Amino acid sequence: MGKINRVGVTERVEKISQGLGSDEEVNVWIEEIAESVPNRQVVETIMAGNGVSVEEIVDRLYKADVICR
Repeated sequence: MGKINRVGVTERVEKISQGLGSDEEVNVWIEEIAESVPNRQVVETIMAGNGVSVEEIVDRLYKADVICR
């Protein structure tokens, strides 16, 4: 799998948010998103999106979640 662009990420987030796809498809979409965005908390970011637009979720995915120690 290669990286997908922002449009591809948005399409997959929208499908996941709408509950579309089989478990296998959703897992593939999540892997594709994870390879394409700097945020490592892909599932948490998508699932925390109650009342948040798909565009806002995608914006959050493109923000790095760097942890400083």
